[in-house]
Amino acid sequence: MQSGDGNAVTGYNAKGDWQRRFDVLIDEWVRDWLTRRGVDGVVLSEELDDIELGAPDGGYCFVVDPVDGSENYARGLPLAALSIAVLPRSTALAPKNVVHAMVGDLEEPNAILASSGKGAYQCGRRLKTSGVRKLRDAVVSFELNHWSPDRALAETLHACAGVRAYGCASRAMCLVATGALDAHVDVRRRLTPESFLAASLLVVEAGGQVVQLDGSSPGPFGGLLDRTTLIAAATPDLVKEIINAIVV
Repeated sequence: MQSGDGNAVTGYNAKGDWQRRFDVLIDEWVRDWLTRRGVDGVVLSEELDDIELGAPDGGYCFVVDPVDGSENYARGLPLAALSIAVLPRSTALAPKNVVHAMVGDLEEPNAILASSGKGAYQCGRRLKTSGVRKLRDAVVSFELNHWSPDRALAETLHACAGVRAYGCASRAMCLVATGALDAHVDVRRRLTPESFLAASLLVVEAGGQVVQLDGSSPGPFGGLLDRTTLIAAATPDLVKEIINAIVV
C-alpha cells in the first residue's frame, strides 16, 4: 500500500490536499465492507463523494477518514489511522452526537473502540486518561504543520513538561485516551471534522474533555469542509490551563 502505485498522488481531495491512491483504496474498502453487511445510512468522506447505503434517508451517518496522517503514511513515518465515527442520521455533525467510534493505527491490529456512555476500549482493556491537571506536569502534542506559533503559543510550549508533534490528530487524541499523552492541541483553524469526530468520543469515554479554543464544544458543523480549533485533554482543569495560557 505504501509503495509503487499505492503511494502515487492521484489528485486533490475536497479540502485541496493531495490525494494518494491508498486514500482512495482504503475508502473504497470501508464502503465495500459496510455494503456487504447490509448497513443502512450515508458515508461521508474527504476522499470520495457521499454514498447512500441501503434504504434512502435511513440508518446512520458514517464519517470516514481513511488515512488520517496520510503524509506520515506515505513517508513510512509512524502514526496514521483509519477513523470511523457513527452518528444517527438525523443529527448534526458534532462530537456530542457520535454514538460509536473506531480509530485504528494502520500499522497495528488493535483498534480503539468506544460507544457513547459505555467507555473506550483497546484489546478488551478499558481506557482511562492520565488525570494530569497542571500544564507544568503535562506532555502535550501540538499540531504545528503549516503554522507559525505566536508568542502566547510559544510560551505555552515552554511551560509544558514535554512537547510532541505527530501530524495525525486522531492518533494523538488516542494517546490522550490511553494516558500516554496528557493533551493534544490544534489552534490553526485548519482541522476538519473527519479527523477528530471518532477520536473525540474515545477521549470523552476515557474520562477526558474535548473543546474548541474558546472552551465550547466543537460543532455543529455543516460539512467536512468546516474548520475548527481543538483541545483534547485528560481533565477539565488541564483544558482550562491550556486555554488560559494560549488566549491572551
